[in-house]
Amino acid sequence: MQILRAFFTITSLIVYLFCFASISRSEVVSKLILLVNDIPITQSDFQQRATFIQSNNPQLSENRVSSQAIQELIDEAIKVDASKSMGITYSIDEVTLALDKQLKNQGTSLEKYAERLRTGGTDIKTIINSRIAATVWNQYIIRKFRRYANITVSEVDKYRKDLLDKEIFHIQILKIKNEDMSAEKLYLSENILTNFQSCANNLVLYKDHPDIEVEDIFDIRINELDEPFKTILKHKSDQFLLPTQVIGSELVLMINCTPKKMMSEFEIQNILISNQLKAYSEKELRNLRQDSVIEEK
Repeated sequence: MQILRAFFTITSLIVYLFCFASISRSEVVSKLILLVNDIPITQSDFQQRATFIQSNNPQLSENRVSSQAIQELIDEAIKVDASKSMGITYSIDEVTLALDKQLKNQGTSLEKYAERLRTGGTDIKTIINSRIAATVWNQYIIRKFRRYANITVSEVDKYRKDLLDKEIFHIQILKIKNEDMSAEKLYLSENILTNFQSCANNLVLYKDHPDIEVEDIFDIRINELDEPFKTILKHKSDQFLLPTQVIGSELVLMINCTPKKMMSEFEIQNILISNQLKAYSEKELRNLRQDSVIEEK
């Protein structure tokens, strides 16, 4: 019944706001429109959030913007309330400083961003409130569910393999004729590797060499390579020069022209843990929505 009551409350409120509350640069009204677990949401809160959403998504209809704005505000109130019940607090100054730091890394600042928002009819407060909810909710999820997040070695290996399988490589293979197994050909192969500068330079130096066949392979994935190159590249995808192979009567040099810097095991573990916590977060929010008291004013 609580779910149905909340659904009808939100639906009727959206209809009301759609009909009577403009989401353009209209007069800001502080009328109370909702109580979510005793946390007030005002018409001003709604208008500011709706204006922000509309400015970033001009293709959305007013009804869609209204629905998204209300749902975001309700979810944020639920997150703040749940976090408070666990004793999690926040500092507006810390949240503001963190946002300012992020914006400066992007080449702007909180002051400039706030001015740009103000020009479009949005108060920076709606962004800060959203940040506060996200910050305390993140702490809530970590505190409640981190001990349940469990990552295995096989999951790390699979994630790394999946990443590598999607990568596109440029491979250069140099085949040195070596029927007589001469020391001269071994010296030639060592010289190529020792003096390597680039795959393009190799092409210039060796494409007309009588004892060397140069093959450039562009836009290829690991699984499209033949063995032993497939296995070698899987383990050494971050290196230019790969181990020399003797295949038949040829010395085969394989050069990875586009090395890929792969994530460490620690980085992959963090991503997988984050994904698990995200799933817990979505489920927890659904449960809290069911138990929340949402009153239309």
